[in-house]
Amino acid sequence: MSIETPVAPSVVRPEGFWDGLEHAYIPPAERKIPPGLKLHTDAEVVTDPITFEVIRHNLWNLNQEHFKTIENLSVSTIMLECRDYQTAICTEDGELLFFGLGVQYFAGWMDYVIAYVMEKHGEDIAEGDMWMCNDPWIGTAHQPDVNLLCPVFVEGKLFCWVVNAAHMNDVGGTVPGSFCPNAQDVYFDPPCFPPCRMVRNGEIDTELEGIYRRQSRTPVNLALDLRATIAGNHAARERMLSLVDKYGAATVKGVMKGLLDSTQESFKDLLAKIPDGEWSDRQYQEVAVTGDRGVYPIELHMRKQGDVLTFSNEGTAPQVGAINLPFAGWRGGVMHVLNVVAIAENMGVVGGAARQLRFDPQPGTITCPDYGAAVSPAGIYATTFGVSMVASVIAKMLICSDDEFLRQKALTPPNAQWQIQIHAGTNQRGTYYVGPMLDGMMGMTGATPYKDGDFATGSFYAPEGRAPNVESYERDWPMLYLYRRRDLDSGGPGRHRGGSGGRIGYMPYNGEMGLGVYTAEGIPKTAGVMGGTPGNAGQTRLLRGAGALDAFAAGKLPTSAEELGGESVQLFGKGDAVMVEADDVLEWNWTGSGGYGDPLFREPAAVHADVVAGIISAGAATAEYGVVLGDDGADLEATAVLRSERLAERLRNAGASGEPRARDYEVPAGGTKIGEELWLDREAGEYHCAGCGELTGTIAEHATSRLVRHESPIPEMSTLFEDPSIYVDDAVVAREEFCPGCAVRLVAVVARPDDPPLAEINLEA
Repeated sequence: MSIETPVAPSVVRPEGFWDGLEHAYIPPAERKIPPGLKLHTDAEVVTDPITFEVIRHNLWNLNQEHFKTIENLSVSTIMLECRDYQTAICTEDGELLFFGLGVQYFAGWMDYVIAYVMEKHGEDIAEGDMWMCNDPWIGTAHQPDVNLLCPVFVEGKLFCWVVNAAHMNDVGGTVPGSFCPNAQDVYFDPPCFPPCRMVRNGEIDTELEGIYRRQSRTPVNLALDLRATIAGNHAARERMLSLVDKYGAATVKGVMKGLLDSTQESFKDLLAKIPDGEWSDRQYQEVAVTGDRGVYPIELHMRKQGDVLTFSNEGTAPQVGAINLPFAGWRGGVMHVLNVVAIAENMGVVGGAARQLRFDPQPGTITCPDYGAAVSPAGIYATTFGVSMVASVIAKMLICSDDEFLRQKALTPPNAQWQIQIHAGTNQRGTYYVGPMLDGMMGMTGATPYKDGDFATGSFYAPEGRAPNVESYERDWPMLYLYRRRDLDSGGPGRHRGGSGGRIGYMPYNGEMGLGVYTAEGIPKTAGVMGGTPGNAGQTRLLRGAGALDAFAAGKLPTSAEELGGESVQLFGKGDAVMVEADDVLEWNWTGSGGYGDPLFREPAAVHADVVAGIISAGAATAEYGVVLGDDGADLEATAVLRSERLAERLRNAGASGEPRARDYEVPAGGTKIGEELWLDREAGEYHCAGCGELTGTIAEHATSRLVRHESPIPEMSTLFEDPSIYVDDAVVAREEFCPGCAVRLVAVVARPDDPPLAEINLEA
């Protein structure tokens, strides 16, 4: 028996190539269902809108109850407070129905894991069983994100699946917390469990659980969190069966199918409002493994043709070190951003949109590694990196629509790496602990073409996620917070400013602490859009002998590293573990989102308001935005003079002659607008500046192929950036591209000097 599915990749590979063994698992175009597995496929078309909506909301609430059950029963802070997990409902053949409100990309691979179980173990799928899997080549981003799949049977037939994936605090590997930046290959990582029945006929398989627990430094917590996920599946299954009893299996299934079909049509309608074309992003990973100092390009290309989106990672460097992102995580990031940004009004029904997606992964690359590559640190270095790049290309696509509602959905990317510290040791009660610092869950939002990003608005990655309670961390781990706050100047500058990141300082207290994982980066990785400045990089500072204890004795609470003194120790990304002594202080930041548009065109009053609100400094107002502050606000006359000088300097630095032209051009009727600064003359096949009318590119090339370009050391793009040569040996520069007429900045990226300019936007004629 086979079921046709439209979500297979468009790239042609030999049959069995995407096998989940040597290469990533990607289901074949025709799903292989063994004849012994009976599927419930009867579906009744539900025409009564009230019944349809009641069942739809019951399904949504079922998924939320699943989520809350895990929250209520888990014991690790990473799940209990920060909610680093996800729940979902899938149809009988594994098609995604509902995402939950947890970590979004987790749900974006669950259908593949179900497809694998059905293909390889279909005859063994039985009522009362649950299948566990943390194998990244089958369906997860890294080994700590553990899937648990529960088939739901009605009258002896497989009716649907309720599933969850949860980040388990330690599942083994060379480093406490199971993010292993020193991993040379997968054998340094935690073990991979292909799908196996953790629950048989309603009972935990204690032998298998024993193997699973044996790998962990915190086996009791692991066992309790496993039981929380089992309980979540159980609650969801019982709620589903109750729903079937009340409304009938065919009616409930009819609503499921109806939701998928309507979401598919809704997504096709959305795509119909966007011109065909291709949108791309290129970013750079750094330091592949402990001791490395290399730089590695990652590319993402998204092509729209009709009602289909195709994603490719062509141009991405070969797999290397411990910075790899399994294909399941890459694809999960695509599903994540579409759900949150493009189709949020569909309340998590993503499977219909998934029908319109194709993937052309290049095997053996950083974003589609073959088996053998180290992947355990993906949750820090690679998964959010991939999500951020997807957000970049989708934002560029949305601003090409002439539909105002869709343009408003465009959002600059969130922070491209998950800045974090993971410490471990003996807590104040003499018990071993592993402490992942998830303060970054406080989050931010990106900028849009119409408004600034915000700080502490929750995490783009997990709508139900939240920052940890300070007192909870101090209760469980041997530490004291000194400060946790908005990080000044951390939102990417732009016509609309990116949301700010945060900064914390803390110290060990009444226990032993070793810092095993920390982030220290030189290359900005969070893209701005349409000339917005990228978000800053994440840093870790270790202050030896900082004197916080002396400050306490004097009745003072230090609120910044500058107040603390001590010896600042240079740390390097993916560096060796360090012991943190009683008089040391650790400080780290999570980064803000990129900006939207040229910062020299931000309203001076908005810049002054940011200074007053403590979002940016007075120095950044002038350095980043060209705004001169007076006694009562922005000095408009002096600001106009300074900005005029900056624009002229741009053209001189780029080797262009003449003075910047006035921006008083009117886009002709019928021109295709791209954001606020570009338009396409389809008849001539030319792109032009919307401010001055200057030619910026051609359809035969791309939208910004005729800009003038200036390359400089990265700190010259922004005072927020460090010199990457501290961390890497390869040359990396700031590349800015300007309209040759009016000098508006349309591209602001980092690049290796020899890398050709990227065709970020190219619409079809």
